[in-house]
Formats: sequence, structure tokens, C-alpha cells
Amino acid sequence: MRNRFLPIALFQVGLFFSPLCLADDPFALDEPYVFGQGMRFGNYYVSGYTNIQMEDAFGQPAKLSLDDLSIFVGGRIGRWINPFTEIELTRQTLLKQGGNPGHGNIVVERLYDDALLTEHDTLRLGKTLTPLGDWNTVFASPLVPTITRPDTTAEGFETNVSGVDWMRDIQEGASDFQLYWQPDYEWFERLPRETPRHFQHVVGGHFNRPSGLIDKIGASFQHGVLAETGEQYTVFGVNAIQSFGNLMLESEAIASRFTGTVLPWAPPRLHSNESGIFGLADYSFTSKWHGILEAEYYQDHLVGPSSRNTLVGIDYKPHAYMVWKFEYVHQLGTPTSFSPILTGLNCSFSTLF
Repeated sequence: MRNRFLPIALFQVGLFFSPLCLADDPFALDEPYVFGQGMRFGNYYVSGYTNIQMEDAFGQPAKLSLDDLSIFVGGRIGRWINPFTEIELTRQTLLKQGGNPGHGNIVVERLYDDALLTEHDTLRLGKTLTPLGDWNTVFASPLVPTITRPDTTAEGFETNVSGVDWMRDIQEGASDFQLYWQPDYEWFERLPRETPRHFQHVVGGHFNRPSGLIDKIGASFQHGVLAETGEQYTVFGVNAIQSFGNLMLESEAIASRFTGTVLPWAPPRLHSNESGIFGLADYSFTSKWHGILEAEYYQDHLVGPSSRNTLVGIDYKPHAYMVWKFEYVHQLGTPTSFSPILTGLNCSFSTLF
């Protein structure tokens, strides 16, 4: 059942490489390599990002890890064939207090083809990032303001949809929306040790209204089945970014309803609803130095107490594509055995390449 779409995925890989093999000189370099912007080979491009992270969660062994090493490979071939692939090595522990560092995982984060139906309509087939909120679609470490990802942006919904995605851009600078459908399971699912939740039979949509260079407001919905418990869920979300000179404010909120019979071997449903909200302030002291303040509330439907998180941090951006981050996180409520956010100190170095 879970492997039904594997032939389609392999077919997309074939689509990617077939025009590469037929090109007269596919590796002729149009432009020199520019660090942070990738490299082009005719109609193809290669780029990526990396994130090295030090975590010192209180009461836990400190560790240094290669949190992400992601490679992007894509092409702009024509109207019907425009493939994109992202493959990443994630959570590779380099050093760990007390030894026993462990090993990372290879993850297929994205694998899709874009068919340009009209000037404003794109049909995306494959595995892509789910447009629920804003953070999930720009999740790469150099592009987000904190090391610690808010639960609101990751825990209560399918973050990678595998199936069909219709994107409608009404006109440049105006509203846009997406509708997507995942008829079965996610392709190349993450292992249980990487994520506690997997989803199937997912349908959803997202509406986005930009109001400036970075300012926007959006609304989302998603419906599907939580595979671990057999419950059906429906989630609604809103997101907003608003800037005031050197100050940028960002927020996302979700509210979910879980229904249906819980599978006998699954944990019991402690709440029928699951909800989360976070607010973040990013103040630019200079073009390179940023101060970050964040607060979040999250109530998981399978965990009794809520999680209440606060974060204060400093970002140093020597270049637009490169950032050092230093932050302190304080978590209250949810026991550490259930919470992916732990009280402690974090620092990281991230760069696009």
C-alpha cells in the first residue's frame, strides 16, 4: 500500500535524467559558480544548504551535529517537464558528550515535476512541501529566524504532501492559492525515530495575500487520517508577517479537530482538539545583527499538559545567504519525553551554497 507510488517516483527520476542525456552539451557552464546561489548547467541547476548545530539541552548530553546537508537539483526544460529534487542528510551527530554519537538519515524531502498549464496555473506532481502556513514552505535553516522550529509549524499536520498540487497565481503581486491531494501515504516516509506522525488520504488548500515585499497574510486548511491512531483530523490555520521599519512581526496559529475510533494499539485521545500559536519579533539592529524574541503555546491532543515555550536569540548575518544563530529556549508543561522542544542553549551556522 505504502509503495504504490514508488514507480511514479522512479518515473519522475527518469524524466529528470532523460533530457539531460539528450542535450548537446548539458554540462556547458553558462555562469561561473557563485557561493550561495548554486551552479547552472544549461537548463539545469544545482544548489543546497547546510546547517551545523550545537545543542546543550539542560539535563541531556550536549552534542554537535550536522543537522542538515541538503542538495537541490532542478531543471527548466519546457512547458511540461520542469523537475526538482531535494535530498538531504539529516541529524548526523558529529560529537556527543559521553560518546555514542549515532548516525544520520538520508531523506528525500522533495521530488516533483511542474507542468505549466497556463501563464498563471501550475500543476505539480510528486512530493513537495505542504503550503500550510508560511514557515513550512521556507523551512531551510538559512531562511528562518530561529534554530528551534515552533511546534505550531510542524506537529499537527502533513508537512510533505505526495500527490497532486494545483497552484494558481492570479497575477504577480496579487493573491495566490494552492489546492493539493495526497491519495495515499507520503512517498519516502521518514522513519518513526525521525517523526512520530505519518498521514494518509490528505486534502488541503492555502490562500495567500501579499501586502508588501515580505508582508503577507494567509489562511490554510487540511483534512486527512493520522496513520498511527486511525483518527480523522481537520486543521485550519492562519499566518501573517508584518514589518515596521527595522521590526518584523511573524505569527502562525492552527486549530485541529480529531474524530473517529482510535486503533486498539494506539495511545488514547486525551483531547478532541489540538491547537497552537506562536508570535515572533525580529529586530534588525544593523543589516547584519538581529535580535529575536518568540513565545509559543501548543496543546497536543495525545498529551495532557500543554507546551509553553519562550525563546530569546541573536542572529548574525555576514551575508544574505549565511547566518550564525545563538539562542536560549525555555519549555514548560509537556514532559521532555514528549516534547521536541527542550530547555537549553543552541547555536548554529547555516549557509546556502
